Amino acid sequence: MCTTRPHHSASFSRRSIIALTIACALGCGGESVAPVAPGFLGGTSADHEIGLVVNSLGKTLTLFQVGSPATQRQIPLGSSSSITPVGFSVRARRAVVPLGNAASVALIDLESATIQRYFTFARGNATGSVFADDTTILVANTTLGTIGRATLRQASDVIVTSVVVAPQPTAIALVGSRALVVSANLDDNYSPIGNGVVTAVDPKTMQVLGTAQSGGTNSTDAAVGPDGLLYVLNTGDYVGEGSLTIVNPTTMQTVMTVAHMGVGPGAISIDATGLAYISGFFSGTLVWNTRTRTFLRGTDNPVCARLPNGSCRGAYAATSSGSGNLYQLFFGSPSQGLPPYAFVFRAGTFALTDSIAMGSGPAAIAIRRF
Repeated sequence: MCTTRPHHSASFSRRSIIALTIACALGCGGESVAPVAPGFLGGTSADHEIGLVVNSLGKTLTLFQVGSPATQRQIPLGSSSSITPVGFSVRARRAVVPLGNAASVALIDLESATIQRYFTFARGNATGSVFADDTTILVANTTLGTIGRATLRQASDVIVTSVVVAPQPTAIALVGSRALVVSANLDDNYSPIGNGVVTAVDPKTMQVLGTAQSGGTNSTDAAVGPDGLLYVLNTGDYVGEGSLTIVNPTTMQTVMTVAHMGVGPGAISIDATGLAYISGFFSGTLVWNTRTRTFLRGTDNPVCARLPNGSCRGAYAATSSGSGNLYQLFFGSPSQGLPPYAFVFRAGTFALTDSIAMGSGPAAIAIRRF
């Protein structure tokens, strides 16, 4: 911790105080202090974190200040009916949002809240994405069963470099120098060909380095734990319970598969302490400790915002803030007269503390300090 202490001698000049403050800002005691982004992206004076939410139905990327949640910005992604975003990726002060059936990807400057450019596939559905480095993005094309690569400074908007992976890739995670691609492995009728597949790809050469089979069907999302392992979510058939498969990304061997992840789990995030938040449209958010491999909140007591009759609202996705509070997206249900929200649950107890209006169809969330 770098602090500026007042000096009680009259000889300690104002210039000295300023110099000491600057020195601390640059780093003291070997520590470095990351600069805070200017303007909206810097958050509030008490909390510099920013929440990002993609609105699938509203076709926007919503930004909100964690310290003042009602202070928001919406970045329109377009009005075409083919624009169907369900996720995004963030690196530094940029984001990429795959636009679904529009077969394209929007590159967004978060500081100016504007779309810088688009990258396009010839056809298909753009879903999962990841920054391979500061200037390279990888994007999954679910329809074509490929991963495409684009660089931020390339002359053409067309994604021309790609590699074939298992059918219907939906998510990409970066582990070291490897991109781990999660495929649902479904046929054209959306029936499982077999269990889900994880494909390791070298982002520089776009060569397949190996594959691993998950322990369940319809694998749709994944997250990397503090232990460096990949945690793959197997959604299943939306009737029976899904599962979670742990994959070693170095050896591409399956470590184990854990059952009882709720009905239709569709999103997973893992915080710095190793807590996995597994969200399902029908089952709220489960909390599973990757270190002890035990549930903190299982299917009998999920984290959720309950209705007057005691039942749970579903959860589309969830993530934690720097303080450990859990932010959970509820997609909304017009038929039930239930608006969409980001619900906030207190760290540790998971007591519901706030509900934030979040636009139409919130589908993915991240919290970052810029």
